[in-house]
Amino acid sequence: MHLIYRTFLVIFSVFLLSTSTFAQKNILKPAKISAGIKGGYFSTSIGFLPAISTLPETSPSFGVVMKYHAEKYFGAQLEVNYNAIGWTEVNRFDITQEIYNRKFEYIQVPFLTHIYIGKKNLQFFITLGPQLDILIGESKKVITDLDDQSYDYYEKPVNPFTLSIAGGGGLNLITKIGHFQVEGRFAASMMNVLENERRTSTEGSTSVLGGVTFSYLIPISGWKEKPKNNESGQSIEQPDESGWERRD
Repeated sequence: MHLIYRTFLVIFSVFLLSTSTFAQKNILKPAKISAGIKGGYFSTSIGFLPAISTLPETSPSFGVVMKYHAEKYFGAQLEVNYNAIGWTEVNRFDITQEIYNRKFEYIQVPFLTHIYIGKKNLQFFITLGPQLDILIGESKKVITDLDDQSYDYYEKPVNPFTLSIAGGGGLNLITKIGHFQVEGRFAASMMNVLENERRTSTEGSTSVLGGVTFSYLIPISGWKEKPKNNESGQSIEQPDESGWERRD
């Protein structure tokens, strides 16, 4: 898990350096802004230290998304999403026997760097940045009692907030009726999901999730190309093939 964090931080630092290097050459005036809705499906789990035999949970996710690009190829993507993270503990000698299930419901707010390449109607993009997870509910259930497999985390309270690293990549299709975006997304918490005020049998509890999301966005501003003058001095518009007038 620590290797994942270090890798994300290195990549994020490179992205920020690249943004500052090319910023002055690719300023967009006005900035490109688009916003819309998104939904997807995720596989989630909690990693414990020491390790516990668990199975991942699957959960739908939905929310709203806004993209802001003040520079060509670089921008920001802000989201507010609902997601549920959980796991099912199983018998370490028989993984078909379920013992304990717990699920946490979160409002997740990622602040992502958005980098894209491509022109006209199709763009490839990468997103990366921090994510704030705000707890809004939880559920838990002891399915089977095993005397030799019972952990103190069964009753441990959950932290109301966690901080995660999120990232992904995908494609953005620009059409006459809006922008359609598909993305593979991964996130890992940088702190324990469960409170750990004193030394217990479970020292660490970090969340991991991965899945696919689909977004539909509507252009708000900055997508019309500046008028160009023809030979007679009159301004003319240069429409994009997709129907949205845009600047490159």
